[in-house]
Amino acid sequence: MSTPRTGSDTLTIGDRESAVQATIALVAGARRRIRILSRVLDPGLYDDPAVLEALRGFATSTTDAEVRLLVLDATAIQRAHAPLLGLAQRLPSVFQFRELSDPVDRARADAFLATDAGGCYHREFGHRFDGEALLAGAGRARQLCEAFDPVWERSRPCSELRALGL
Repeated sequence: MSTPRTGSDTLTIGDRESAVQATIALVAGARRRIRILSRVLDPGLYDDPAVLEALRGFATSTTDAEVRLLVLDATAIQRAHAPLLGLAQRLPSVFQFRELSDPVDRARADAFLATDAGGCYHREFGHRFDGEALLAGAGRARQLCEAFDPVWERSRPCSELRALGL
């Protein structure tokens, strides 16, 4: 277990525990929008109870909260019964899922979380926790969001992840 190392405003993340702490801090600092690019909701990170609680708090803190999640494999998320999926189904006006459909997008290896408050956590390899987080990195967060938005537009909405009304 390592603790986040700081270099200027950058936290170097090296393990699950520091990834969870950085994610909680970023979600807590978000104002209205969070963008997440993840392969399959990163087991060990987005299923951590403290991260789920932070996301629940964010989602219920304001009427215009929005969490957009781009995933590689929606079917795997559904099969795994990801805890974040349950939260998203209870708050469908906040959480929106899309699956990467363009072959170039599907070939991406990275993963990230970026907020409208200028925070981000980027991992070169989405299946690992190693990466860098910036709690106040507006420029880098803006870059990630600007890269996210066109991919979002060309990705497939995941209607199969919505809760079924009975």
